[in-house]
Amino acid sequence: MQITLIISGLASGGAERVLLLLAKGFLQRGHTVTVITLSNKDTDFYSLPPGIEHVALNLRKKSATLLHGVWNTLSRFIRLRQAVRETQPDVVISFMAPMNILTSFALFQTKYPKIGTEHCSPKIIPCEQPWEMLRYFAYLNLNKIVSVSQHVNKDLNWLPEEKRTVIYNPFIPIPKMTSQSSLPSDVDPNKKWITSMGRLTYVKRFDFLLTAFQAVANQYPDWQLLILGEGELKHDLENLRDQLGLSEQVVFTGAINPPFPILQKSDLFVMSSRSEGFPMALGEALACGLPVIATDCSGVGELIRDGIDGIIVPNEDVTALAAAMSRLMSSEVERNCLASRATEVVERFSLNQVLDEWEILMDEVLKEQHLWSRTK
Repeated sequence: MQITLIISGLASGGAERVLLLLAKGFLQRGHTVTVITLSNKDTDFYSLPPGIEHVALNLRKKSATLLHGVWNTLSRFIRLRQAVRETQPDVVISFMAPMNILTSFALFQTKYPKIGTEHCSPKIIPCEQPWEMLRYFAYLNLNKIVSVSQHVNKDLNWLPEEKRTVIYNPFIPIPKMTSQSSLPSDVDPNKKWITSMGRLTYVKRFDFLLTAFQAVANQYPDWQLLILGEGELKHDLENLRDQLGLSEQVVFTGAINPPFPILQKSDLFVMSSRSEGFPMALGEALACGLPVIATDCSGVGELIRDGIDGIIVPNEDVTALAAAMSRLMSSEVERNCLASRATEVVERFSLNQVLDEWEILMDEVLKEQHLWSRTK
C-alpha cells in the first residue's frame, strides 16, 4: 500500500513523534511511505528513517496582508494537491487540525481516501479563524477522523459517529542509554532530577509547574527541575523562575534529541498541562521507567493508571500539584513502586497493536471509497 502522510513540519512535538513511529512501522510492514511537509527540511528537528521519501514544500510563509494570506493559502492548496497526486497514494493521512483542514480542501473531489488525526480537544484548543469556522465542512469531506483518546473523540461529537474512531498513540521499549545528551553547565548530575518536557507554550502551563515547585523547593535542596523544550514563552518562563528564586534549582535545557538519557537518569516526571490529547512526553517518561505526576486533562486518565504507575492531580490546581510532588520527592519507596509498573505502557499501547488498528482502518476506508466510486 502507498501511504502518504501530511504534517506541517517535523518540529519537536508529540504529533511529529507519532508520525515518525507510524511511518517507520508502516515501512517495516512492507508499505511504501511518503511524508509531505509544508516546512523546509532545514527547520526539521526530527529526521525520517531511510526508505521514507520526504517531500518538503517550503510553503510556511507569514502573510503581510489579507490579500497575501489568500494568495498563500491558494498556493498551498494547489501545491499540496499536486504533491499528493505525484505520490499516487492508496491512502492519505494528515496530522493535526490545521493540516486536516488544508488537506481536506486541497484534495476536494479527488479519489483518494483521506484520514485526519486529532491530537487535542478542539473545544480547548481551537484553530485560528477562519480555519475553525471551516473545520466542520472540511471534516465532513474526510473519510475518517482518528482521535488519539476517547476524551478528544467525545469533543468531536458534532461529527457523525461513523466519521469518528479512536486509535491511541503508540509507545515503544526504550533501551538503556549510557551516554548523556549535552546539558547546560548548571545542571548538577549529583542532584535528583524532576524532569518535564514539552513546547514552552501557554497550554503546557509550565508557570504552574514553577509555582508548585517553588512551594516545596526549600524542603528539597538536593533536587533540580529540568524543563526540556523550546517555545515562545521561554523568556517569560525564565523570568518567572528568577522571580520565584529558583535560578539554582530550575534549568531550561532547550529541546534535546533524544531526551531518553535524561529521562532515564531522572527520578520523577511531572506534566502540568492545561490540555493534552494523549501525551507522548508522558508516555515516553513511563516507557523510561519513571514515576509520573500529571494534571487531569483530556486523555491523561486513559494513559496513567492513578496510584499504579503515576499520580493524577486536579487540573490547574497548584496546591495539589505541589503536594503530589512533595509526596513523591520525600518517598523513594513510593517512587520505586510506581516506577516498577511504568514500563507496562509499551505493552498496553504497543506499536504492533496500533499498526494493526491502522491497517484495519485503512482497509475499511479503501473499501468504502471503492464502493462510493462504483456508485458514481
